[in-house]
Amino acid sequence: YSDFSITVLGLDSIEARSYINALACSFLEYDSDDKPRDETIKPLVDGGTEGFEGHARVIIPGVTPCFECTIWLFPPQVKFPLCTLAETPRTAAHCIEYAHLIKWDEVHSGETFDPDDPEHMKWIYNEAVKRAELFGIPGFTYSLTQGAVKNIIPAIASTNAIVSAACALEALKITTGCSKTLSNYLTYTFA
Repeated sequence: YSDFSITVLGLDSIEARSYINALACSFLEYDSDDKPRDETIKPLVDGGTEGFEGHARVIIPGVTPCFECTIWLFPPQVKFPLCTLAETPRTAAHCIEYAHLIKWDEVHSGETFDPDDPEHMKWIYNEAVKRAELFGIPGFTYSLTQGAVKNIIPAIASTNAIVSAACALEALKITTGCSKTLSNYLTYTFA
């Protein structure tokens, strides 16, 4: 990465973004006035989508706020209280998480759940369907189970195209200097 002049991110996790951000910040060297030396600044163009929403932004380490400085912009991950999962499930997601987080360990003590193993996923699906039927919760599909367990949010092609175009434009502006880069955060929401 130190050989790159710019890095464009299209990552699917906060952990991966944090890692690349830390890497880019680690390249910074400062002059005697405590200003970043231009040749050590490796700009990041970060883009991401989640369903009908997306974002693009430029991070210039040592100049603009870095990823860690703006991590609060990301919505918190959805977590359900275990008491809801165990006692009063109200949604299909509650039943899936019950099978995944509670039932799996009860039945398969010591065996690690592998979300990429079709047999494991089928077991979670079957257990979740049983629980949903017990509590009268409709709307179950195998793909819903996979999405909930793997925390998959469907990608929308048009949102991906808009955000990737914004990222490509920002990378072009940085590399050529043809225009001022995005000075803030571009948020796209299809309403």
